[in-house]
This record gives sequence, C-alpha cells and structure tokens, in this order.
Amino acid sequence: MSFKLTSHSLSPSLAGVLWLCVCCLLFASCDNVSCPLNNTVESVYGFYAANYDDAGDLITGRAVSVGDTITVTALGPDTVLANKLVNKNSVSLPVSFFNDEDVFVFRFADQEQRIAHDTIRVTKTNLRHWDDPSCPVHMWHTITSVRYTHNLIDTLIITNPTVNYDGLENIQIYFRTAS
Repeated sequence: MSFKLTSHSLSPSLAGVLWLCVCCLLFASCDNVSCPLNNTVESVYGFYAANYDDAGDLITGRAVSVGDTITVTALGPDTVLANKLVNKNSVSLPVSFFNDEDVFVFRFADQEQRIAHDTIRVTKTNLRHWDDPSCPVHMWHTITSVRYTHNLIDTLIITNPTVNYDGLENIQIYFRTAS
C-alpha cells in the first residue's frame, strides 16, 4: 500500500494577509513608543569633596574628579564593575535584580601605587516595572539605607532613592580631603 502525499497551499491572497498579520504583530509588540530603548537600570554615584564649615557641618555640593585610579568590584564573585577609572566625577553601577543588598568594593590606587579600599553596602527594595504590557519587565529599586567603611570615604548621602533608567544621581560619595 502506498500513500500519496499532496501539498495544500494557501491562496496567494490569503497567504499575503497572514504574512501581513504576522509582521504587524512582531513590529507592534514592542516598539520605542511603548518600550524605551534606554532601559538600563544602574545606580549613579557622584564624587564630592568633604569640607566642613566652622560649626562642623558638612558643606555639600562641591563635585570633584578623583585623580586616583578607581576599580569597583562586587563583593563575593570576582566581578569587576568599573575598571581603572581615572579623573572621573561619577560612576554608574549595575543593581542586582532580587538581592535586598548590594555590596561594592571601591579600590583606590594613587600614583605611588598606594592602595586603599572602601566597601559600600546598599540596602534596597525591588519592584517589578512594566512600561507597557507588551514590553519586558524591568526591576526598579528604592534605596533604603547605605553603610560604608571610612578609609577614604567620609560621608555618603542618598540624593535620589529611586533607581530606574533615568540616569539621575542616586548617591553622593564625599571623600576625605587633605585640607
């Protein structure tokens, strides 16, 4: 016994309509109007000089470029997040999706190769965020507190606790100054 294979094809007009529907669904599912292209969620750390007035209060707002070489790693796995930054006044660092705390180790090396480390612990809440139901989910965060060592860092100030993809500064790092 043999079987005869036959091919059934759609009429050209029906095939064209189906192809058009598939293309429309693909292109309409996620676009720049409903899904932003700049959707990287990073926390932004600005660098400032710690100066105090006569009353001993921190004078805020004087941004500085750090001349030392800065390398930032995540605590735990050997993950370099920012490598050998020089003369920078800020750094953007990724935020973990589900951890309640991120730990960053800042390594400073000066011209004489003297090394200093500071550790910053950022406690946060995580919130799933959708720009549109057709877009992928993003994780936004709210910084609730920071703890840090005081080797070169004098003070940290949370200036914007909301970490999303707007690129605004979230934390000001005030470094000790020679004066």
